[in-house]
Amino acid sequence: MLIPHLMFAHMLGDYVLQTSWLVARKTKTWDGLVLHGGIVGFMSLLALSPYLDAVWLALIVLTAVHTVQDFLKVYLGPRLHVHPFVPYMGDQVLHYLTIIGLQLWVGDQLSPEPGDAEIAFMWTGAAVITVTRYYDVTVWANWLDMIPFMNRWRVFSYAERLAMLALAAAGLWIVAPLCVAPRLVIAYRQGNPIWDQRRGLLAMSVGAVLSIVLGIGLHAVYAQI
Repeated sequence: MLIPHLMFAHMLGDYVLQTSWLVARKTKTWDGLVLHGGIVGFMSLLALSPYLDAVWLALIVLTAVHTVQDFLKVYLGPRLHVHPFVPYMGDQVLHYLTIIGLQLWVGDQLSPEPGDAEIAFMWTGAAVITVTRYYDVTVWANWLDMIPFMNRWRVFSYAERLAMLALAAAGLWIVAPLCVAPRLVIAYRQGNPIWDQRRGLLAMSVGAVLSIVLGIGLHAVYAQI
C-alpha cells in the first residue's frame, strides 16, 4: 500500500510547505503552480524513495496531475460564483482520487512491501497534520471571519486536537472530549464563553470529532503492529 505515504506527502506539500507567498503566487503566475506541484512531487518521492524503481513514473504523473488540478481550482474557482469551500474541497477530493488511482496502478509493485510500522508512521504523520495545519487552513481559508478566533486560540486548539488524537489512538476516545475543558473555562472567565460564539463552538466541536475519529483509525492501525 502506498496511500499512507502519498497522504503524508500530500499533507506536507499542501499544508506545511505551502506558504502564504506561494498561495498568492499560484493565483498570479504559472511558475507558482509548477513550484507547488514540484514540492508535492518531491515530498512524495522522499516518502516512497525505497520503492523508486516501481513508482518513479507514477510520481511524475502525480506531480503533473496535481499541478493541473490546482490550476483548475485557481482558474475556475472565482468564476463559479459559489462558496470558496466548494472549489477548495473539490480540489482536495481530486487529489485524493489521484492518490487512490496511483494505488491501483502501482501499489502492488512495491518490493519489499512496506512494513506495518512504516505504514503506521505515515498515517500518524498525515493525521497530525490533518488535525493541526489542515484543519486551520480549511476553516480560515474558507470562512475569513473565523481568522481572529482561530488565531486567538491557535495554541489551545492545537493542544486540544493533538491530545484528543493521542488519547483516541491509545484507545481512550471516551475521555478525549475532556481536552476542550481548559479552553471552555478560560473563555468563560474572560467573559466570552465559547458556547455563546456560534462559529467558534462549531469550529471546536468539528475539530474534536475529526481528531477523535482519526485517533480511532490510528488505534486500529497500531493494533496491526
